[in-house]
Amino acid sequence: MDFVKELILHITFILFPAFLYQTVWLSKPMKSSPILNKWLVLILSGLSSILCALYPLYLWGMVTTDYQLIPLFTATLYAGPVAGIAVLVILLVYLLFFSGGDCFLITVLSMPLYLLLPIFLSGNWGRLKYSSKLLLTILMGTVKVLVFHIILFFTGFAGLAQINFSEHYWIIFFEEWSLFVFGLLIMVYAIEYISQNALYRLRIIKSEKLAIASELAASVAHEVRNPLTVVRGFIQLMGQEAKEINPKNIEYTDLVLSELDRAQEIITDYLNLARQQYFEKEKLNLTELLVEVSKIMTSYANYKAVTIETHIAENLYVEGDASRLKQVFLNLVKNAIEAVSLSEGLVLIKAYASREFIRVRIIDNGIGMSSEQIARLGEPYFTLKEKGTGLGLTVTFSIIEQHEGTIRYQSELNKGTSTTVSIPIYSKAKD
Repeated sequence: MDFVKELILHITFILFPAFLYQTVWLSKPMKSSPILNKWLVLILSGLSSILCALYPLYLWGMVTTDYQLIPLFTATLYAGPVAGIAVLVILLVYLLFFSGGDCFLITVLSMPLYLLLPIFLSGNWGRLKYSSKLLLTILMGTVKVLVFHIILFFTGFAGLAQINFSEHYWIIFFEEWSLFVFGLLIMVYAIEYISQNALYRLRIIKSEKLAIASELAASVAHEVRNPLTVVRGFIQLMGQEAKEINPKNIEYTDLVLSELDRAQEIITDYLNLARQQYFEKEKLNLTELLVEVSKIMTSYANYKAVTIETHIAENLYVEGDASRLKQVFLNLVKNAIEAVSLSEGLVLIKAYASREFIRVRIIDNGIGMSSEQIARLGEPYFTLKEKGTGLGLTVTFSIIEQHEGTIRYQSELNKGTSTTVSIPIYSKAKD
């Protein structure tokens, strides 16, 4: 019974950083995707490791389960190698001054080996599927226990060396492995659960804003568009007569027409926003669609003195709505063209298959964006253009989400932007 109480206490120690991080950081009102607070992760993980080391959990009174390593592993995976190494330093300092002896020596010998796999996985950890993360978590726990027992065997430390390879040894080994893997899985599950909840909460907020904009679009756009069309027609007729009276009047006529056209574009954005929930998905050759998009945008690019280059793989198939996806890529290419300078402007369109996704990258050498601007992309009415409505990317993000895809931006000010759209590959099982 005492062992069960101690186990529950240690599970509390390893879980409290995740839930305290949610309370302190993720519970705040968010306008965009939450940014990882590495300092908070470092402090909470370090404190958790010290608490686990302060009250060790013994098996058979001989071997500790080393739960203090679980915050170290998760800090490395989710906050990066630097955060993981910082937590390691905190743990080693504690062990040196408050523990010392064989325990400290074993930790120093084994810790670099423990960290190799988490550091290797940390770079791609955020892009892995949930099931893959769980499998790799079991692998990391297994490797850790194996390394620990190999070091014990060759060094002869602790009471475990007296047992040698007897029956009790294997019982202890299995118990330690199962408890450590169990604790590591709980920690990964808790972090993933909390992260998903934070993203769901953000999506709900964005969906509410989108719903309001959609209702406004549905109630106003149709009523406004028809009168504008009539007004534009009469302005053109009046402009011809005014030009005959005074040629300078044509400047005012052109100005009025350009503003009417701009009003039409705004209404079109609202109508697209209102219609974005209707999709007709089917097997779609994305290669042909992207080639068509590049041809359509070439004339606009030439007008802006921008060069479009394409590297599009053959036979890229997805399940989607052709008109909606065409709208997505036309909008993204148009934004890329408008972001580059008037001289030596270049927009590159790349498309290829990667694992289970078709990835389309649109790269420009334009003005770039700051991390704060990237975080707000897709919000209704947020725009970087002087005369933009901020609805184009809102619709784009929504369409991509409806296709179970993702969009990711990488940008640097005055150097350019890379936009990557990932859409699931069409499955032959659906034929």
